[in-house]
Parts: sequence; structure tokens; C-alpha cells
Amino acid sequence: MASPPFSSGIFGLVKGTDGARSRSLLREATELYVSEPVHTRSEVAMYEELVAQLLKVTALQDRVRIATLLADYDEVPASVMRALLHDIFPVSSVMIEKSKSISEGQLLALVATASPSHLEMIAARKNLQPAVVEALLGRLRTDGLSALAANLSISLPPSAVRMMVENARENPRLARQLAARIDDVQDTDLIDLFLDLDSRGRRRVIQALEIAALREFAARRPLPRVPMPDPDKVTTLARACLQRNTEAMSRILSDFTGLDAPFLVRLLADPGGEPLSICLKAAGLDSGIATRVILFSGVDDTRNYFDVKRLVDLYEMVSLRSALLLVDRWRGALPSAKRTPVHVPQTQTGTPVRSFATGAGRDERPEAMPQARRDRA
Repeated sequence: MASPPFSSGIFGLVKGTDGARSRSLLREATELYVSEPVHTRSEVAMYEELVAQLLKVTALQDRVRIATLLADYDEVPASVMRALLHDIFPVSSVMIEKSKSISEGQLLALVATASPSHLEMIAARKNLQPAVVEALLGRLRTDGLSALAANLSISLPPSAVRMMVENARENPRLARQLAARIDDVQDTDLIDLFLDLDSRGRRRVIQALEIAALREFAARRPLPRVPMPDPDKVTTLARACLQRNTEAMSRILSDFTGLDAPFLVRLLADPGGEPLSICLKAAGLDSGIATRVILFSGVDDTRNYFDVKRLVDLYEMVSLRSALLLVDRWRGALPSAKRTPVHVPQTQTGTPVRSFATGAGRDERPEAMPQARRDRA
């Protein structure tokens, strides 16, 4: 037997409703409403009036049920959608998460007044319009940006990437979510987040640095010459490694690189070890002492064989030029870093030149990293 039209069904519900059932009237009306795919204007107006009059007195459990029913319905009246979106979180979250019929204007209106929890749910919606993304960026807190960064169904504009990169400093979760975005976050965008990235993100940065180093070489920019480290300090460093004397290790490496000792402590404790390998390459240490430093770094007493091999391979693979680019970047980012020169510039052929002629001294801020796009082959 065919179900009755919506209007006839509503009249039947109203007639058969007593005081005990009046609070469930809206839920039953909604079940009847979604049972028909198409409604006349008068039926839509009738349902909207029922929602306006009864939603506030309907029990929470029934309101959640109403939202669940309408989330799967294609044509939800605008006033009903607005009322559900601005209901308390258990009700509105159902619509935000599941409804396919929320318009751009409704989302923009909700973003303007929504709570942080609502904003994070909006940020996780599939295929958000660019205007909604821009509005969210203006209201999301730093911890809420993770939901937007994790949403791979949207494309972030360059301005949004820059803003999120700034907020991702010292925020490993956000940094790693940005590194997982292949289409709109370039490798060069991640350079300043190197310490907060996982191994996959760090590989992207190393690739960007190598491309930048090749461009520097092609432009015949002078390669700074790293002087041979003081043998006595190298011996002291080797002894400090065996003693697991992190303070002494960081102090000596600080002398070799010009980086602050507390920053070197962080590199020595880094679980992945990639920043330390690159730093050792920039310091001009040979592979033997570099291997020893790598072995006795990390959070355990010693690194295991496979980690040591991986990090030594990275030390040998990374070019001196790209290692210096990254260390210069770190040096420029540290407000209290030592700025005294620790090397003598040289030309590509090795002929010493005056530092004031090349502008390659450690006293000067490194040039902006050339924009290098990833080779996706």
C-alpha cells in the first residue's frame, strides 16, 4: 500500500497526537517528510512551520535523529538547515559532518559564529569551496588548522600555505600533515619545518635543498670552504661521544658550525637523526668521526645498526653545498646565534677570494632559497 502524501500524513499525525506524544511529533513528521523525494511548496512551508514551532521543545535524542534523517536527504529547506546548523553540538555536528545539501552561504554564515569544535568539523568536510577555506583560515585556532591540513579533498591557496607553515613551527603534527600534501605544498615550503617533520617530509626537504644547490652551482655562486676542524677538538669530541657527554659534544659542534649549543643538543637528541647528519657534513667532519657522533646520538645509549647505516649514507649522499644551505638557514633563524665567520669563501675552482667581494661571509644573512619544484617522476 502506497504511503499517503505528506500533507495528509501530517494531518493524521496531528489528529492522533496526545500530550504524551507531542514531543515526538516533529521526529515522526520528519520521518514522513524524508519518505517522499519531492514535495510541493505548500508541503515544504508546512514542514518549515512545524520545525520552527517544535524544534526547541523536541528532546535532544529526537533532534539528533531528525538531523540524521535530513543529512541524507537531498532537498532540506533552508530555514530547517539553518536551525539545525545552529543547534547545540550533538545536533549540528551530524549535519556538518554528513549533510550534502549545505550551501556555501550557509557554511560561511556558520563559520562567522561557530565554536572551535564546529570549525574543525567544517574544516574536515569534503570539497570545501575556496571562499569557505579562506573564511576558516581567519577563524581557526592553531590546533584547529590540523583538520584543514589533513583534508586532502581541498586545494590550499599559496597564502594559506604560507600562513599554515608559520603556524607549523614547533608543531610536529601540523608540519607532518603539510608534508603529506603533495599537490599544493611544495618541497621548498617545508624547509623551515625540517626539524618537525617525519622521515618522509625530511626527504622532500633534502630533495629541495639538492635542487637549490644545483642551481647555485649552475649560477657559479661561490661555495664556502669549510676549514679542517681543529684535531684537538676532534679528539675531545670523540672522547665525549664515548662518554655520552652531550653537553661537551654540543659545545664542540657549536664551535665547528656557529650554531648555538642548546640547538645542537636538540639535534643530538633528535630520534630520526637526519638534521645531525646534515650538520656534521656542514661542519667538515670526516666520515669516521661523523659515524661515531651518529652512533652515540639519539635518545638511547647508541643507535642500532640500521639507523647508523641510514644516517651515514645520508651524510655521504648529501652535498656540502646543500648542507651549508640548511645550516645557514638554521643560523639565520636563531636570534642569539654566533655570527662570526667560521670559513673562508672560495670560487668554484677553489681560488680564495675576499669575502666582501662575494658577500658569502657568515655575517651576512643567507639568500632566500630559490623556488624549486619537486620532480614528481
